[in-house]
Amino acid sequence: MKKFKLNGYSTWSDVMKNNKITDIQDPVLEMEMGKQEFDDIYKEILYELEGNDDVLESYIDYYFTINPMKAYVLSFRGEKEKNEFYNIGLEKKSVLSLTEIHEGEIKM
Repeated sequence: MKKFKLNGYSTWSDVMKNNKITDIQDPVLEMEMGKQEFDDIYKEILYELEGNDDVLESYIDYYFTINPMKAYVLSFRGEKEKNEFYNIGLEKKSVLSLTEIHEGEIKM
């Protein structure tokens, strides 16, 4: 398999070091949150996005793009990428399923 390095904010470590990016779109709430809070919530998923597997899906660029209206925000490229990102967390059992989230809202 051919090794490659994507241009831009390739790995999650790169994003964390970049002072120009301050917020990330949350996959459930669909609103922006600070990147440190995003890291705290989704760290199990983000640790998979360090480009270690030499596949596009192991880079942050596969899932996110710089928001054209807010250059300090990374937004999901689309619904497919957002779902794939969240599915990593479901496989790792690091996030709740959307059914569990919905049931929690009903009980409150």
